[in-house]
This record gives sequence, C-alpha cells and structure tokens, in this order.
Amino acid sequence: MQGLFCWRKTHVFIAGSERASLGGMGNRRFWALAVLCAACGGEAAAPPKSPAAAPAPKAAPVVETPDLSPVKAPADVFVLGRIKRPTALADSVAKWAGLPVGLRDVLPFAGKELASVIAWDAPVELVASVAPSGRRVAGAVSLGLTNVDAAVRVARQQGYELKRLAPETYAIAGTSHVTCAIAPALGPALARLVCAHKASDLELLLPYVTRGLPNEALGQKDLTIELRAEPLRQRFASEIGSARLFAGFVVRELSIDSQRFDTAVSDAVYATADELAAVVHDLDTVRLEGTLDDAKHEATLDLGVAFRDHKSWVANLVGDGTRRAQPAPESFFTQPADADEGGYSVARDPHLLDGLRRSLLELADAYLEHEKLGKPTRDRVARLVTAYLALDAASVHCEGSALVAAGARDKPGPEGPGWMLLRAATPPAGVKSVAADLAAVLSDKAFRAAVAKKLKTDDKLLPTAKTLPLRGAGIPAGTLAVVVKAPRSLGQLVGASFGWKAKETEADEPSEVALAVVPSGSETIFAYAANVKELAARLAQLQNPKGDTLAKRTELERLRRSSAMTAAFTTLAHLLKASSFGSNPNGTPVSLAALPHHGLSPIFFDWTTEPGAAPKATLKTTVSAGVFEDLPGLAPLLTLGLAR
Repeated sequence: MQGLFCWRKTHVFIAGSERASLGGMGNRRFWALAVLCAACGGEAAAPPKSPAAAPAPKAAPVVETPDLSPVKAPADVFVLGRIKRPTALADSVAKWAGLPVGLRDVLPFAGKELASVIAWDAPVELVASVAPSGRRVAGAVSLGLTNVDAAVRVARQQGYELKRLAPETYAIAGTSHVTCAIAPALGPALARLVCAHKASDLELLLPYVTRGLPNEALGQKDLTIELRAEPLRQRFASEIGSARLFAGFVVRELSIDSQRFDTAVSDAVYATADELAAVVHDLDTVRLEGTLDDAKHEATLDLGVAFRDHKSWVANLVGDGTRRAQPAPESFFTQPADADEGGYSVARDPHLLDGLRRSLLELADAYLEHEKLGKPTRDRVARLVTAYLALDAASVHCEGSALVAAGARDKPGPEGPGWMLLRAATPPAGVKSVAADLAAVLSDKAFRAAVAKKLKTDDKLLPTAKTLPLRGAGIPAGTLAVVVKAPRSLGQLVGASFGWKAKETEADEPSEVALAVVPSGSETIFAYAANVKELAARLAQLQNPKGDTLAKRTELERLRRSSAMTAAFTTLAHLLKASSFGSNPNGTPVSLAALPHHGLSPIFFDWTTEPGAAPKATLKTTVSAGVFEDLPGLAPLLTLGLAR
C-alpha cells in the first residue's frame, strides 16, 4: 500500500509538473521521481552503513633473553685456572692404575638425571680476585652443565629452592658453606654451575665466570693455573711498602739485650723485608700446567716462574748466567742401585751465597758469645755452617731407606734413618774437620746448657755424639765417623720451644745415625747411615762400584737424555719413609713387596732456568706409569695410616 501511495503521489506530482512546464523536460522528471521515491521509504534500499572497526591486535608476549655479551676480567683477578677435560683425566688415571671405576662411578650423587645435566667434557674452571672491600680473596669455581632448564629441573627434584636473579639465571638456596647459581654461559658448555664462598663473591664474579673465563686463552694443557702478580702488587702496595715497619716489630721480638746479636738480627730481618719487597716487585707470573700422556701413561706438571725484573736476590739466583743445563753426569749412575731417591746439580756462582753466609756466621757467633761460649766452640760452629753451605757446589747424590730393603727381601727392613751419599765438587781441605767439630760441639757442656735453657728441657734429652774410626775400602786412613744419638721426639721438643703444641709422648729410645766426610780426590763425599758398619760399606760401594748401580735401572735412562740445572728422582718408597704411612703400628717399616713395582718407580724432577733481565725458571715433574700401577696397593697402608 505504501508503495502504491507513493507511486500515485509521484504520478500526480509529475503530471502537475508537466502541466506547469512549457513543454516538459525529461531529466527533471527523472530526478524528481528519484527524490520522491526515496522520501516515501517504501521498499527502497536503506543507505549503506559504515564498516565496523577491526578488533585491535593482541600485544606479543615479551620474551626475556639472557645476557650473553662477553665480559672482560675484573682488574683485581689474580688467579685463573682450568681443568680442560676433567672426566677424561680422572678416568685415564683410574685406567692406568687398574681400577674398574671412573669418575662418574665414584661421585656420591651420580645418577641418570645428573648425567644428563653435567657437561662431562666441559672444563672445570676457577678464578680468584681481591675483593673490592677489605683485604680478602674472593674466589669461585664453575662446572659445565648441558643447559639451564635441565639443571633447574634436577635442582628442584633434589629439594633445592631456586631464586630467579635474571633471565635463565637462578640462585640455589639451601647449600651450606657455599653459595651457588645456575646461569647460561659462553664457551663449550651452554650453562654453568658457579659456586663461591660468599654471596657477594658470587655476585662479583658470576658474569666473568660465565661470559669471560670460558674464552680466556689459557693454553692447550690439560691443567692450567696461572697466578698474576700485578693485581696483588696494585692492591697491597701499602702493605708491601710497610714491610720494614713490620720488620721493626720482629726485631724487637728477637732482641736479647746483646748489642752485637741485636745488630746482626736487625740487619738480617731488614734485609729479609727488603728482599720480600724486591721479589714482589720483580715477580710477573707463576704458572702451573699439567698434561697426561695417554700413550706413555705418564703425567707431567710444569711449574713456571717468570720475573719482569732482577732487582731481588731470588731473581738473580734464578737467572744465574754461570749455570749451564746438562744431562746427568756419569758419576750419578755409579751410585748404588737400591737408592729410592737421587739426583744431580750443576755448579752455580758461589758468590751469590756470600751475603747469606756472612749473615748466618755473624748471627751464630754473636748468639754463642752472648751465651758465654768460648771461641773454640764458636769456631767449630762456624766451620759447620760453612761446610753445610759448601754442599751447594756441583754434586750428585742418592738416598736409600729401610723400606726399599724391606720391599726387596719381602720382610721388614732394619729400623733407622736409611742412608745417604753425596759427592760434591767441594775441596776436602775446608770440610775435613766436620766429624770432629760436630762431636765436640754436641759434647760441650756450655753449649748443651745453653740449648737446654732455650728449649726448656733437661740436658739429658739433647743429642749426644762421639767419634769412631771409619775404615773400609777407598776410605783414607784417619777418617772419623761421628755417631749421633737423638730422641725421636726431638722435633716436637724443638717445636714446643717456639710455642707449637706438641703431642705428648712417653720417653722413647734414641735413634742413631753415623755421619762422615770423606775426601775423594778433589771432591768430598758427605754420607750417613744407620751405623758405622753400614756407613763404611756404602762408602766402599760408592768408591769402587762392583755391585749393581743406578746404571742398571733402565727407567732412569731419561736422565741421560734430558738437560737441567738440577734434576732428581724420587719414589713412593722414599715418600712413605718420610711419613707416618711408612711404618706399622709397632714402628717397623712396612713391606712394599706386594706392590707391582715395589714402590720404586721413579717420579722425576728437573729444574731449568732462562737468565736475563727478566729471568724465568721451570720445575718439571713427571710421574711414570709404574707409580700409578702401585697406587691401588697403597690403599691398605693409607687406611692404616689415617687410622693412627
């Protein structure tokens, strides 16, 4: 209806328009019709609507990424360390020793979950720095991890609470004595477990340990530890400069109201303080490097010391240009084959010891004069001091012990100190009176009284000595041996006089040792043994080597091929002799016969130097295969020693 109405109105409007027009206009009709139809509403289309606004896009979630930018070493870092392949090293040593377990087997917390977290082939690293506040050391150790997520999961499974410090960085709560964190890292491990003693140390070192230390160029050795002197020199400059002030306190403590002795003490103490300051000034780096040789089953450790200057006596001693490295001389190989320790040394500039010699002689003579000892006794002491320093000449030496004899005979050897032979390029004239001088000094009543007073003990507990003729093949007529008897607790007695707490022991039987100084052409032989009979036999064997000598021990051939200023070998047997592990509960030496190599496989040492304005020195230690093979057999001895 509405449409019809609209049509009719339009029709009338148009008709009227036509009548009003003077002939009509088509265009005007058309537009009039369109306007009226729109006004009527009817079935006409509605005007188009505005398009609906599109929904606003959702904001993308913010993803925090860990900071992996490289970090430089803090200025106060003075120690860097790295064990390049810890698991492989530990497993290799276990394999050489014949042990059926590796590192993963003996860790108390080892398991499948942990194995998936630890990066076993990643280096273990350490760092030490001078803390910003105070005068203490801040240190941290880090272990490689496979990734942060796995480490966090395992830590939570183990019951640890984790605190988020930064993206993918978590502090581990609940650990005792140490503070640890898990963090992403640069280098061969994607993440690291870093532990320090204090939370402040961890905060200080964590960025460098994870993003700096892994990329430090520390060389290709299996073990590297480097100490840098410059940070210590900078931080402790005031303390180093006050060394002489501290020396003044030491002088007052050592003074005995004797002008001559107090002056000698003052000179020695201040000279020592100046030397320590000079050494700190000269020192550049100390570096320890270690390597395992899988083919030879050997381990080597190189301890290198580098100086930047040579103002100190120590640097000049290291850089002594008069010394020339050389292989072991033939006289070394003529020594007895049953030695468990031995070595050789080339000559050094004797004048380097002049200052030390003068200081020791003045101190000894001034003190004895203060104690009212006569000049004959003081002269004897001076000759003994001089003879001792004369041992610094070119020499060869070897030592043996009851442990070696026990190992060879499969039964306990005799008790006693063992034996020692030292052939030195020392003219016999200056040391020929050592035996008589030593016996006379130890028998001097005034000397014994002074020593007893100092040690606060009874005169009867002091060593005694007597001389006996020493006869044997190759021993010049008139040679004397001095037999010294001393209580086994003498060391504790001396320590107690310096305020060290000594273990209370019952009165013990004195041990006995026979000593002698024997001329041998232009050289001198210093020797000792458990008694005069064995001493004569050892000297005869050295002078005329008819039995087995070190030349028969093929494992020592490397000393013929290497060159050094000083070189030596030692053995497990010798090291056990010097410790409580080398004796049974009844005091008799243990037998090493059950060990595959009887504790006689060598551990080698050689010392080389590079003279110059910035001298260097290296001490190389080589542990041979037989040492590792003997180690499992020592377990019962070590257990017994720890139980005592």
